Amino acid sequence: MLQHTLNPAPYICPQTHSPLRDDGRTLRAAQGDAQYRVEQGIPHFLRFGAAEDDDTRALLERLNAHARNEGWENALRSVYRDAPGMLRYVMNPERSGFIDLLPLTPQSDVLEIGPGLGQFTPLLARRARSVCALEVVSGQASFVAERCAQQGLANVNVAAGGDDCRLPYADASFDLVVLNLVFEWCASRCEDEPAAQVQRRLLAEMHRVLRPGGSLYLATKNRFALKYLMGRPDEHSHDLRFGSVLPRPLSAMLLRARGHRRAPGLLHSHDALEAMLQASGFPLTRSFWAAPEMRYPTHYVPTDAASVRAARKLPGFEQGEGRRSRWAMGLVPASMVRHVTPGLAFLATKAA
Repeated sequence: MLQHTLNPAPYICPQTHSPLRDDGRTLRAAQGDAQYRVEQGIPHFLRFGAAEDDDTRALLERLNAHARNEGWENALRSVYRDAPGMLRYVMNPERSGFIDLLPLTPQSDVLEIGPGLGQFTPLLARRARSVCALEVVSGQASFVAERCAQQGLANVNVAAGGDDCRLPYADASFDLVVLNLVFEWCASRCEDEPAAQVQRRLLAEMHRVLRPGGSLYLATKNRFALKYLMGRPDEHSHDLRFGSVLPRPLSAMLLRARGHRRAPGLLHSHDALEAMLQASGFPLTRSFWAAPEMRYPTHYVPTDAASVRAARKLPGFEQGEGRRSRWAMGLVPASMVRHVTPGLAFLATKAA
């Protein structure tokens, strides 16, 4: 079994921002009595406890046991052999095209929030000086650490935490923050706070830990994606048809009528998300159309009309994730594409 050593990382108490001392088994606040356990080199900052259910926890325990004994890749193929969609999601290298958009150098210090099972973490680590990966599911954090250790990547620090959208890292610690298909779900554990307020807190936290001139890559689903406009069930709203597209009060009323306290995810339009980024201290933003869709993109197209028109002329260029969406997207004027894409990808820069 590989042991993961806790290399120096700029950890702080996420609640008080007090520096933390490492005594081998815990991280203790220099002031106050806050302490966080460290297991196999992974500090645990979770505020609300386990995010996963018992079945998922058992599956991840099996995955990690297989990874230690058989290797991380064999473990994935064994544990998820009956779930080809999951295997494709966590092993397909074509999903990593967004990394070419990032301002990465061998001197970059990177924070990846929500690495999942580590599908991008090793790729980032090979291009950067260091990567800190923060995962809300403890079992997934363990697998990310094992996966990176088996690939000989000593510049990766993995932690479990962030479920309250507070980050356990010191101010101005990173040159780049990566948040890929996490933002829409990030408020799901903070049930006593408005979801948009929690999302704004995460934006403020990412701004805090970035150095001046640093960049944030944020990819999320689009509130007004064509598939939702066309009536597809919305997984962010308990599969309510038209879910995120509906006015917020109407959607909330329909969900309550179905016995749901609130939607598990919160989506925003292109312009609303751009405004949130700018209000959070990111005055410079660029947005991209991930075509044909966010999970398995083949192209990242700047959302200005000229770039969209040029992309549409490329041989074999697909504009949506299903037959109806592809047909409908072909009718959308180039200047309007950014408003109805399946997802939104922003590269935002903190003021220098």
